[in-house]
Amino acid sequence: MNGITSNTNSKFTALYERLSSDDGTADESNSIQNQKILLEQYAHANGLINIRHYTDDGVSGLRFDDRPGYIRMMEDIENGLISACLIKDMSRLGRDHIRVGLSMETMRINGVRLIAVTDGVDTAKGDDDFTPFRNIMHEFYAKDCSKKVKSGYKAKGMSGKPIASVPLYGYKKHPENKDVWIVDEEAAAVVRRIFNMVMEGHGLYHICCTLTSEKVFAPGYYQASKGTGKWANRKLPDPYTWNMVTVDRLLKKREYCGDIVNFKTTKHYKDKHSKWNDEKDWVVFEGVHKAIIDRVTFENVQRIYKSTKKVRADKNGQHHPLAGLLFCSDCGNKMYIFREGGKSKYEGKPYAQCGHYRGSYDNIAHHYRPLCRTSRRVTVESLMEVVRNTIKAVADYAKSDMEGFEKFLRELLAKEQTDEVRAKQKRLAVCEKRHAELNTLLNKIYEDNALNRLDTERYESLSQTYGQEQKALVTEITGLQGDVRKHEDGNIRSRRFAELVNRYTDFTELTPAMIHEFIEKIVVHERVDKYSHTPQQVDIHFNFIGEFVSPYADPEPTEEELAAQKKAEREREYNRRKYQKRKAAGTHLVYYERQKERDKAKKEAIQLTETIETEGANEYDEQ
Repeated sequence: MNGITSNTNSKFTALYERLSSDDGTADESNSIQNQKILLEQYAHANGLINIRHYTDDGVSGLRFDDRPGYIRMMEDIENGLISACLIKDMSRLGRDHIRVGLSMETMRINGVRLIAVTDGVDTAKGDDDFTPFRNIMHEFYAKDCSKKVKSGYKAKGMSGKPIASVPLYGYKKHPENKDVWIVDEEAAAVVRRIFNMVMEGHGLYHICCTLTSEKVFAPGYYQASKGTGKWANRKLPDPYTWNMVTVDRLLKKREYCGDIVNFKTTKHYKDKHSKWNDEKDWVVFEGVHKAIIDRVTFENVQRIYKSTKKVRADKNGQHHPLAGLLFCSDCGNKMYIFREGGKSKYEGKPYAQCGHYRGSYDNIAHHYRPLCRTSRRVTVESLMEVVRNTIKAVADYAKSDMEGFEKFLRELLAKEQTDEVRAKQKRLAVCEKRHAELNTLLNKIYEDNALNRLDTERYESLSQTYGQEQKALVTEITGLQGDVRKHEDGNIRSRRFAELVNRYTDFTELTPAMIHEFIEKIVVHERVDKYSHTPQQVDIHFNFIGEFVSPYADPEPTEEELAAQKKAEREREYNRRKYQKRKAAGTHLVYYERQKERDKAKKEAIQLTETIETEGANEYDEQ
């Protein structure tokens, strides 16, 4: 042994100590100080000199990339600076038998002697055949600890208590019961403001800019200032910087409605970071603590955010109240809101157009290939007027006869359920039956392949075909289940819509929040005659009830009104034909040129008038 040390006097003897929180509570002898004393005594007793300590305190043995002491030691080993490595036992090196084996192999390649004092391992005396099994047992210990911890979390989570170690921003732990959340009014006021700004039509970027400019503490810094949260022991570069990811996550938290949502994430005992579970695996307990946001507002915000998430806000950071609600009747695609350019009288006025009308760019033909036949172009001002009048009509009807209004809604929804939902329920049953059949077929071909009754190539082909069909069925089943669930109880939906109408029976101004509370979508149809000013059909679908048609239909037109309508149609047709003739002959361009000259002359006259008035005002001031 002395011969070994005398040949390596220029190198260091590494003493590696590691302690995790679990190890520290389980056995006091594993403390860092006790490990150092044990290893130093062993080194002095066995003539190992030039000792250097490498320490990781409070780091799990399952982590290798997060241990600075271990990383520094392995770098020194690969650089040829270390001759021997002493550890208390093999579990100090790690609790992942694969990574521990790789570390041992690195030491062997670099001629480093490994000594585990209490395990009796010394590679200078030859390989210990039991060492790999010992490493596996150390990993089993970590896995068993993980199972016990998960079992405790599972029991706590299923009891309705929050399993999150830190309450959500806006809440804090009750001073007498750590499993109860109470409202933190200072942070809750910021949460309410964020939800209200979304209801008013503001986008995420505008919300972040507003909060940052007003120097509102970011959630991480605020919680750290209270001694909680993951940033409690770390330093934030800027306490006032809000980012869109933070606001996006806050807007989706059901906990603000008073719910407890457990098991949203899961983590393997070897992984550092958690992974999100499917939402169907979450366990939700409603109304456990006091709500910061009422459930109706929360649902409205989710609907607004979903419809406007990919819609660009204007220069003031706001979305138009109808953004995300307009749809084309032909292709079903969203209609987007633009502003008229140029120097015409419509300059700056918003209009809506089908997003598929422009289509995709054809690289061969070098132009855009339309995906929708017509643009469905319509002025947003006229749409707002239609929405205002429709909601006003519904509110007036409800105000005049609320009992009859609710009865009509129930009958309307009952009819809708019999006509539409039954067809979806029938299709849902067919899809679920086919899904079960595919499960049986997949199990059957798996068994046939395992028993060599089906060759591998054929098995892979069938498995891929069945798998694709099953995946498509799962998507369709999910959609059908949502539609059926949505229409199952007409009484609840009619009552919720009646309550909504009752809140706005005397409204004077149509706000963005009000529009999104009432409207689910607006379907715009094309004009019957696109060359004239004929009206466009607009279908308004309300939340909870769908398309609403008042039982008090407009009275039948009189003979005079019918005659006037026919006369107007003949005039439109006459003007359209005249325009077609001028266009075919090319004379319509003359009209356009004359109109441009008239507009130019009108504009020059206005500018001249303004100049004269300005000069007159200046002369008056000089006098």
